[in-house]
This record gives sequence, C-alpha cells and structure tokens, in this order.
Amino acid sequence: EMFAFRVLHTVPYSNEPAASDVVAKLHSFITANVLIGAALVISFRQFGGKPIDCMVPTDFTPSWTQYAETYCWSQETYWVPFGSVISGLTDADKAEKKVSYYQWMPFFLLFEAACFKIPCLIWKYFASQSGMRIGEILRLSSSDTNGVPEVKKSNVEALGVHLNGALRFHKILNHRRLIPHKILRFLNVKYSTYYVTLIYFIAKIAFLLNIGVQIKMLEKYVLPHSDEDHLAVKTWKMLMQGNETWKENGLFPRVTLCDFETRDMGNVQTHTIQCLLLMNVFTEKIFLILWTWYMTLAAFTCLNIVSWSWSMMSETSQLHFIVSHLDMSDVTIDKNKMDHVDKVTRFLNLYLGSDGMLVLFLVSQHSDVIFTSELVAHLWKTFGLVEQQRIALKKMNQFVELQQKIANSSNQDSVDAPIETQPRLKRALSMEKIEDGRKKFDDSSSDESKKSEMNKRRKSRHNSKLDSRDQTPRHSRAG
Repeated sequence: EMFAFRVLHTVPYSNEPAASDVVAKLHSFITANVLIGAALVISFRQFGGKPIDCMVPTDFTPSWTQYAETYCWSQETYWVPFGSVISGLTDADKAEKKVSYYQWMPFFLLFEAACFKIPCLIWKYFASQSGMRIGEILRLSSSDTNGVPEVKKSNVEALGVHLNGALRFHKILNHRRLIPHKILRFLNVKYSTYYVTLIYFIAKIAFLLNIGVQIKMLEKYVLPHSDEDHLAVKTWKMLMQGNETWKENGLFPRVTLCDFETRDMGNVQTHTIQCLLLMNVFTEKIFLILWTWYMTLAAFTCLNIVSWSWSMMSETSQLHFIVSHLDMSDVTIDKNKMDHVDKVTRFLNLYLGSDGMLVLFLVSQHSDVIFTSELVAHLWKTFGLVEQQRIALKKMNQFVELQQKIANSSNQDSVDAPIETQPRLKRALSMEKIEDGRKKFDDSSSDESKKSEMNKRRKSRHNSKLDSRDQTPRHSRAG
C-alpha cells in the first residue's frame, strides 16, 4: 500500500484536486486515483509476485514447472465447469471459454483513469483561454492564509481587480461588436460573456458521457449479463449469501485449464494442467465495487447537472445568492424596493453575466461564506463606481448632443439669413439715407433762416444809424 501511495504521488496531477466543484473532484481526483491505485496493486501482484500456480505432473523438474506456469500465464487459459468432461472438448469449445483478459486488467484500469481525467483537463485548458484564471481564483479563495485579515483583504481586492478587468474586457468586445476571427467565426465564442459557463457545462456533460461509457464497457466485456438478471446484481446477492459465482458463470475464475506441448526425445507430448488464479479473487471484488460506484456517480452527476442548470438559468436563484451575500456584508438590499431589485438585476445582467456568476458560485463552494460575501461586496462597490461613470458619461453625451443641435440650428439660421433679410437691409439702408437727407435739409434750412435774420438785423441797425445822422444837423441849424 505504501508503494502504491508513493507512486501515486509521483503521477502528474494525481495529488492535486481539480479546480472545480465536488462532482469534478469525485471524477477526476478520487475515482481516477482509485483506479490508478488498483492498477498498481494488480500490476505489482502480476509482475512482482506469482500470479499463477499450476499443478504439474510429478516428473516435472522445477525448471519445467516454472516454464509451464510462465507459458500458461502468457498464453490464454480456458475455464471448464467441474461437472463437464474435458476429454470431449474441441478446439472451438476451448476457444469460446478462453480467459485472457486478466493480463490486461492493469492497462484497462489505467485507461479508465485517463478517461476520468480527460474532461477536467479539457475544462482547465479551454477555461484558461477566456482570460479568467479559474484555478488561481479558486486557489486564492481556498487558501489557508485567509484566516489572517490583512491577507484575506488583499486576496479579495486582487480577485476583484482581476474579475473586473476580465469582465470589462468581454463587455467592451461585445459592445463594440469586434470579430477577431472573420473566417472561423466559431472561434469567437471564447470572447463572449458566456464562454467559461459553456465550457463548464460541456465538461459536466463529458463527465456524464464518460461514466456512461465506463458502465457500458464493464457490463459488456467484464460483467456480461442477460436480460433476465444483471450479473453484477446477482453477484452481489450471491456474495452476501456466501456463494461463489465463478463456479456458475466462469467470470473471474479461480481455477482454469491450460494446454501446452513438450518435446521429449523427439516426441511431442500435450499436457493439460490445472492452474489457480488467486488474483481473480481480488479482481472480481474490484470490478464489482467499481460498477456500484459508477452507478452511484452517474446518478449524482445527473443531479448535479440539473442543480447547476437551475442555478445558472434561474434569475430568482441568482438574485437570492447575491442579495443574501450582500446582506451578510455591509450592503443592505431591500427586496421590497423596486429600485434596489432593479440595481441588483443590472448588476447580474450588465456587470457579472454568466461567467461572473459561475465564478462566484465556484468561489462559494471552495471558500467560506465570509470570504464570498466580501468578494461580492467588493464587486458590488466596483459596479457602483461603474454605474456612476456610466450616468456621468450619459449626461455628458446628452449635453454634447444638445450643444451640437444648438450649433447646427445656429449654422442653419446663418445660412438662411442673407437670403431672407437682403431686401429688408436694402430698405433699411434707403430709409437711413432719406433720414440723413432730411437732417441735412433741415440743417441747411435752419442755417438759411438764421442768415436771413442776421441780415435783417444788420439792415435795421444800419438804417437806425442813418436816421440818427440825419437828425443831428437839423437841430444844429435850427439853433
């Protein structure tokens, strides 16, 4: 067992849990590692121990005994019920009862382990193409150092900045309707706001398909059954009752027969020996447990897919998740107020989107409720700042549009004004000339009247002087 655990520790990704939910861990981590461990144990029994013991004739030397056992192990043995006659069997009958799969059991188990790993590796690879480092996000959210308040605050801020940048990048591409791939347009899906969610559900469907294929392979090649009764169910019943099923159906037989030939002094002798495959006791139990586990895992995977589909497609479930975590933080949301509900709805649809909600759901499964609430509150505050910027930008755009309308209307008036006001301007100019002429005429007439009055005054003064001169000599002569 210690050897198996040491080898498991050296297998890449076998000692690392998958960066996903519980079902993914059950598939890609627990089941895959159990299969690898079972393959190692069987391989160690086959190649490091003695997988077969055969009852050889008494005249066989130890070297012949080892040769017979090695030959029967490498070649195909066949199983015959104890009540049947061996001498009457033909080569065709022996071929139908051949038992050869036990050599391939370790490789079959390793193949199954690889099949359980593939969906998770696909999820990791394609999810990393979106710009969201899901593995790093879940590693930080589930870190043991989150118990320190400063470290937890730093991790919350780092995750908030990373998510805000990734979500903003996809929103910009969607808003501008950019198409990076013009020809292969299906490649543009990784730039959408639902790419991570799509890959996540594809991985879940791959898990379900894989478990279905594994069950079908077990039932067809390892645990064959008829329509009347399932062999695995029948085997479990007989095991509970203490019966040995291999004696009836030959599945994982403990005792088989082997035919081989030897040359002795030029004569060829055919030997039929009886061999014990003790390893099949352990192998039978392994595959019965695997079949039971696969059936349980398939049912659990179906329920998980239904649950995740409801969580991601139901707006009520998403609103409840966001509001409950905001209530546990410093943010208060009143469900009875429509403006609060509308803001949360915008937060879901316009900011987080499908990928953002998926990341928050995964974080809630990998971390405690306090860390998830603080991360949701941090994203909520960031959304509030984005909303303020959006409102301010909207008002600015409205103001710019209004200024453009005013400018356009003034430009239109300036273009139309010369055509309409030209006659008015001419009439105004002519009236101004007439007024100027009137003023000049009035001024000139007033000047003429002033001159005539001045002349009249001068004449009256001159006449008065002459009269005074004429009167003076008359008085002198009279005296």
